[in-house]
Amino acid sequence: MRGVLLLGMLFLAAFLLARGNANAGVFLFLAVVCAGVAIAVAFARGLGRFNGTILAGRGRVDRNLLVGGLLLVGLLTPWSVPVASLHWPQTFGWQSPVALAITGALIVMRIGPMRRYAVPAVVIAGLGLAAWAGWLSAQLLTPAVRATGFPFLPIDLLGEGWYLAVLALVISVDGIASDASGDERPARPGEVWPFAIVPGAGLVRMRYPGRGRLWMGAAAVSVFLLQANAIVPAELQFYGSFGGLPPPRPRGAALIPLALGLVVWLASLLDTQQKLRLEQNADARYATATALSRPADPTRRAR
Repeated sequence: MRGVLLLGMLFLAAFLLARGNANAGVFLFLAVVCAGVAIAVAFARGLGRFNGTILAGRGRVDRNLLVGGLLLVGLLTPWSVPVASLHWPQTFGWQSPVALAITGALIVMRIGPMRRYAVPAVVIAGLGLAAWAGWLSAQLLTPAVRATGFPFLPIDLLGEGWYLAVLALVISVDGIASDASGDERPARPGEVWPFAIVPGAGLVRMRYPGRGRLWMGAAAVSVFLLQANAIVPAELQFYGSFGGLPPPRPRGAALIPLALGLVVWLASLLDTQQKLRLEQNADARYATATALSRPADPTRRAR
């Protein structure tokens, strides 16, 4: 529960720092979600007094509740922003088969007996999130949108529910990497690089949780800065009530956080590669020491 409360405090601090920005309400929304999850965790711990087995693996329960809360809120929030002048409707998570498939895949990742399907579930969730963003981006190439002359960006159409699903995916991947890091033997490349798709998750797999989560935090900041360059839904709604669109404006500033996010991801891959090289050297030394410690074959001595 402390982790959930800390996350909520971070979101609240981000809201207070960025409250002048029209998109800062997303942070307050996430802080409220974390507070609700903390209340649910406290209630579950109260039940644990009557049955100690409820909270076996307390950190895992906290993570499951956090992911479940994010997914629930994600289904109840928009995944696309309405544009009245283009007759573009608002779509909530529960109205989209893609959102339902992503939510189902993320739930499978957290259910104990189904965890052997975690890798396919991660792939399905990741492809689903990319497909939704790609589909919205493709809508910007339609003749109706291009005829307006307004410089739309894909982030203008992505709703809060999509971002919540991304956050739930990152937390789930971090949880899987953290559980897998309990293996005492040095991690192998095939066990690390699949996690490295999420910035820092590969480092978490190699037992560098603080270092890995710093990269995750840096990536989250770049995503927020990118989303802050989106057209506010209230502005689209205001101008849409008159049958028009907001005045055109330069949108090149969105390239800065996009480039920052790419640099963070590439830097996290480089850091992962360096730490993985250390793991491989440790594995080689362990194999050499094991070979030297084995008793000599008596048949060879006889020869």
